[in-house]
Amino acid sequence: MSSNNIKNILGLDYGERRIGVSISVMDGKIAVPHSIISYKKTEDALSQIKKIILEYKTKIIVLGLPITMKNKTGFKAEEVLKFKEVLEESTNLEVILEDERLSTLQAKKSIDPNSKNKRVDDSSATIILNSFLEKRSKRS
Repeated sequence: MSSNNIKNILGLDYGERRIGVSISVMDGKIAVPHSIISYKKTEDALSQIKKIILEYKTKIIVLGLPITMKNKTGFKAEEVLKFKEVLEESTNLEVILEDERLSTLQAKKSIDPNSKNKRVDDSSATIILNSFLEKRSKRS
């Protein structure tokens, strides 16, 4: 199956205590926020992610990789790379890394300052997934 035919894609913005989740809609043309997973143990986060994968029949996961502005893989990126391995092992899905350098900044700008929900994790995941979808649509 070519990746251009895959519509069910999950976007993740990994954090130590929270993971932002987005899903692709409109036949994989655009991403929308889904949820924020708060967790203490990685196993708990994985079990919630697996439920979402089943519910949406996910075929690919796009995981934000926080590369530094100097194009280096820092401490945070190392954590994400470890999480990617665990995610692939536990879900048997392809996990694609997407540069997420400015996603949190973009997400913070997009949030209504009067909003009660100041968490940006799901918005960041949406920006990450939309970035991936945009690049993919240009290739096809």
